[in-house]
Amino acid sequence: MKYEMTQRRALIVYLKNVRQARQLRRFGIVNYVSPKLKYASIYMDAENVAERRALIERLGFVESVEESRWPEVDPLVGRDVGQLDFVLDEVSLALEGTEEEEI
Repeated sequence: MKYEMTQRRALIVYLKNVRQARQLRRFGIVNYVSPKLKYASIYMDAENVAERRALIERLGFVESVEESRWPEVDPLVGRDVGQLDFVLDEVSLALEGTEEEEI
């Protein structure tokens, strides 16, 4: 039996009242609920996002629903891919611990 990784997607659900956030568990995994900012983060399979988003938007306690933009975010914003800040050299790291410094 081979394990297959499924693509996941997060929805950010803005709520009118945080008490009903427990009802969102039937749509996916509720990852985080912010009582102060009144939103909840829900993870679900990427193939079900469109139909479940429509169902969530119809709920009375939901103000709005947004898809997370995390997959589209470029982790290397503002720098060239070829220019990295540092390079780890395993040999120099191994020798670094053997040198003793005088106090």
